[in-house]
Amino acid sequence: MHVSDTHLGSRQYMIEEREQDFYDAFREAMDIAIRENVDFIVHTGDLFDTWSPSNRALTEFKDSILPIMERKIPFFLILGDHDRPKRKDYPAARIFDFAGINLIGVDSLEHRVIDIKGDQVLIAGISNLKGMRKPELLEAYQQADQLALNYKNSILMSHQAIEGFLYDEACEARYEELPQHFSYLAFGHVHDWALRDSNYPVFSYAGSTEMKSTNEISGFLKNGKSVNIVTMDNGEVKVERRKLQSVRFQYRIDSDFSNYASDIDAMISKYSMDFGTKKPVVSVRITGEGSREAVKEKLATYDSIIFRNPEFHSIDRTVEIKPGMEKISDYINSYFSDDPETAKLAAEFYANMGGRDANNKEEGIKWLKRTLGVGDDDNQ
Repeated sequence: MHVSDTHLGSRQYMIEEREQDFYDAFREAMDIAIRENVDFIVHTGDLFDTWSPSNRALTEFKDSILPIMERKIPFFLILGDHDRPKRKDYPAARIFDFAGINLIGVDSLEHRVIDIKGDQVLIAGISNLKGMRKPELLEAYQQADQLALNYKNSILMSHQAIEGFLYDEACEARYEELPQHFSYLAFGHVHDWALRDSNYPVFSYAGSTEMKSTNEISGFLKNGKSVNIVTMDNGEVKVERRKLQSVRFQYRIDSDFSNYASDIDAMISKYSMDFGTKKPVVSVRITGEGSREAVKEKLATYDSIIFRNPEFHSIDRTVEIKPGMEKISDYINSYFSDDPETAKLAAEFYANMGGRDANNKEEGIKWLKRTLGVGDDDNQ
């Protein structure tokens, strides 16, 4: 089984029920592994939502893997960007090595070879590398490719953004730079499920087991959340999805003061059969002028729905998505289509703050101070 981005300990929107949802999804994934009688599990990063998970998150993980441990099902894991310690420390997953949790590839490419019914299976892994470590990542991919030449059945675990699956600035490698001699490329980091099985090797993002952002709602409505059950036979790979039933339904409504209530009722009419046993979480964004208190009072009358605090915008700013929009600057320009100067400043801010690269924040802060005319004096 290939599972990824479980983010145990996350409390999305600071709603208490949301933390339990992530535990429920992970426990269901482990139940699927047992029901499918898998030979081993690979987890491609972001096991926990933070590198220093709470005692509850650690306990929930322990309780969920006990049935796996009892059945002696090996569990292989790499670090995602959320898992990697921000200071010199041990990754939290190492606490559970006694339970058969095999953390590999923390700082460089590592591999294990296991025997499954007389067949040798190569499991190689490299944890999340980004920013200044990108050259190390590409070198690790090349090393892994040479390693895979000696095995008919092989898996590479990696937690990276690959071009074609996320906007370019957030990506660390192109699809063409990935190893070509593995049977299965098991990837994490991108939360929407994706599969390329028309050529060799088979590539898949298993996707997250729960939603971390409203950006995942459209993918959830289309594909749901799931884990991959992967069959390998003499290098031939077949991937089957097993959808998770415990995932809480979410929806986002963009409306105005006149129509938001009818939009909510339309959502209920269309999707109520998909809500399941958990109250859905709904985000509401309202544009225009009107009584905000009246909106909040109206939302409070829906006992069967958890509404986040509504967003109010006096000016309607939307992103018009067009073919060819691949860079974050395309989306910034679309959002500020009526204000090119602000669009330019926003794009420069994003670029100089390192985008999604946390390693570049110091230089970004210097740029921000220069732009705002702020000196280095701590009192300014």
